[in-house]
Amino acid sequence: MPEPHQFRHYLIVQGADRANVELERSAEKVAVLAFDTLRLEFVACHVLLQPLAERPIFEDTCRRLRGHGHPLLARMVDFGEDDGNPFYITSTADGEPLDAYLSRQHELPGWLAVMLANRALEAAAAVCSRGDYLPAQPLSSLRVVQVGQQSLVVMATDYRLSPARTATSVNNRTLRANFDKQGKFLRTFLLEQAGSKAILPDHPLCATDFTELLTGCLSAAGPVTVTQINELRSSLLKLAPEHLAGEIPTPQKPRALLAPLLATYQEVARTAVNRVRIQSQRLDMTNPYSMRGILTKTGHPVLVEQIPPTRVVGTIVSETALLAHKLTRKHDHPHLATVAMVHSTETLTCLAEEIVEGVSLAELLKERSALGVHEAYLVLAGLDSALADLENTSLPCQKLRLEDLFLLVGGTRENPRSAKLLNSPLNDWPSFSVVLRAHPCLAGMAGRGTDPGLLLPPMPTTSAEVSTRWHGGWMAAVGRFLLGIEQPVGGKLERADSLSGRERETVESLLDEEIARTIEGRPSSRAEFLSRFARVVHHYGVVKPVSSATTITTKDVEIIETPPLGNAKSNQPAPDSLEVHTPAVETTPGSAIAAALTGMALTQGISTAKPDRPTAGFAELLFRGTSEPSPPDEPDWARRQPLNSGLPPELEAPREHVPIWLRAAVFLLGSMVVGGTFAHLSGNALWQKQKQKNQSFQIETADQTSGNPSTTSNGPAADLAKLRAAQDSSPPPSQEPQGITLRPPPAASLRKDLVD
Repeated sequence: MPEPHQFRHYLIVQGADRANVELERSAEKVAVLAFDTLRLEFVACHVLLQPLAERPIFEDTCRRLRGHGHPLLARMVDFGEDDGNPFYITSTADGEPLDAYLSRQHELPGWLAVMLANRALEAAAAVCSRGDYLPAQPLSSLRVVQVGQQSLVVMATDYRLSPARTATSVNNRTLRANFDKQGKFLRTFLLEQAGSKAILPDHPLCATDFTELLTGCLSAAGPVTVTQINELRSSLLKLAPEHLAGEIPTPQKPRALLAPLLATYQEVARTAVNRVRIQSQRLDMTNPYSMRGILTKTGHPVLVEQIPPTRVVGTIVSETALLAHKLTRKHDHPHLATVAMVHSTETLTCLAEEIVEGVSLAELLKERSALGVHEAYLVLAGLDSALADLENTSLPCQKLRLEDLFLLVGGTRENPRSAKLLNSPLNDWPSFSVVLRAHPCLAGMAGRGTDPGLLLPPMPTTSAEVSTRWHGGWMAAVGRFLLGIEQPVGGKLERADSLSGRERETVESLLDEEIARTIEGRPSSRAEFLSRFARVVHHYGVVKPVSSATTITTKDVEIIETPPLGNAKSNQPAPDSLEVHTPAVETTPGSAIAAALTGMALTQGISTAKPDRPTAGFAELLFRGTSEPSPPDEPDWARRQPLNSGLPPELEAPREHVPIWLRAAVFLLGSMVVGGTFAHLSGNALWQKQKQKNQSFQIETADQTSGNPSTTSNGPAADLAKLRAAQDSSPPPSQEPQGITLRPPPAASLRKDLVD
């Protein structure tokens, strides 16, 4: 069995027949699929078959494309010459070439055609904004990838690396006029399909005509037509419906690039059947190679996926997975996602990752489009602690996507309680921590998702002061995505900006300056970058000034915020007192505010609490009292309970409802018991009065009987005679003297008389 070929640190991928997997072959070049053993991702190796005619232009173009990337463009990883053959290596997209995708379609739904046209024009505009790098046949250089149940994205994976040196004004005017004409043809065709309606209906249109018109538009695109491309995109968006029902039909779903190289889902399920109970094989397009299941040993929900065979990725991926399993199975690293299982058989190796109870930054940005300045700082401050935990391990992690960064809130994205948090500001969340997926997954290796590091050089950039790749420049790249300056893959078609005015310019200049320093080889540390970010936030009043009344004790941290004296213009009410109970190592009064003003990052020098107890960091305490007042129908969690008191009232477990009739019955019964007790103690109870009457009656009867002792000595006949004599001699009732009471004879005597 031949061993896989390797060029430098790139492993050439082989298929089941042990042949190299070719992506493209023409008279000019050959492109094969390879695996980067350093960055743990798939790449495309392009080898030119002819020597370079203009080497300086080739090298300058590759250098420009590698300096600053774009989420919709394949990243230029490396270039050079080997044995007289020029080559360049780019990242790849886990999708199908656009020309191959359209060639196997006979009809397309109207809304899907508009989506494809808009996404293809978006990728073309990203290429043309960097120069005349769009190939002569653009459909073959674009790949369509499904990123959601109802959404597609088109990415550029190849470039024209020997463009013309200059272009005359005549050619520019001709190119611009040609694109306007082709764009008018495409728009008119779609309008005819829509008919009298304002949007395209669901009935299909001819895929051949659509392909021809789209090819004409993309072929006429160039650097001078970027404005016209954006205008055409805006006009096409008006034809698309706002809400889509259902999913993309199966015939119109693009094929994945890595699917033919991997085992089927049934084979993965059979391999892990003794250890994992598969719940559903319904695919999530964020991780299309994973299946949900329940770990038999612990009962935890997990994501199960396969590790590619050796002929595809070598042995580095399985070794990294075993190392991650060894480090995270005991939960010694709370900021890292847990690898619950690595199971190997003779034919297949499976990996099970515990599902993180939180939402990823990609999902948060998909819902919110952009975050505020203070929200971005909270995320970056929590990310600093997670990266510090990652640096304490020996994991060879070289890339972290937005899909690999989770905000731990105690519930997954599908949980309706967690879904409520996505629409509320982060500084109103009770608490959260950042969790990283530091082990390689198939979605990340295939190029899916958004890597913030594409804004930086592909190779690790370090200096004498900073020896880690997770420096301030990488944090600045994440900040650009958080603030909406850069749109992630699969984001909204229209840009949503969260900042405006002078504040926007200051924040953008801060991030751009840090990225420029990193490109020059002078990156800053994370603590230094966060301190500068905090000063900008404090300068523009995003946080309120906190007086010296802030006190921090050793056991219980009690923070009392009072407005500064002499601030007559402030109309904001005084914030409530907040009590935060969190373990602290030393007494540091006002260290959070002092750190923001003296240049130290808010997360530097602060001991982290135990992972099993939720705590609030100093950054969260700093912004807790600065959120905008909540509307009446949305209560402010921060003012109703301590910061570390768990979930808000809306997210707590529902309490049992007691019916009103049961409450009334319990109240009446309790009142009767209490009233009877007090009456018994005072001697006025009903049962006490009845007992007294019985006792007085017996005493009077005994006194009457003892006054005439002869009645007891005679027999029954004598008693009966006396009774009759008394009745005969007694006056009528009307003449009865007052004050005299007739008393009946004893009960025993009456019974005897009646018997006789």
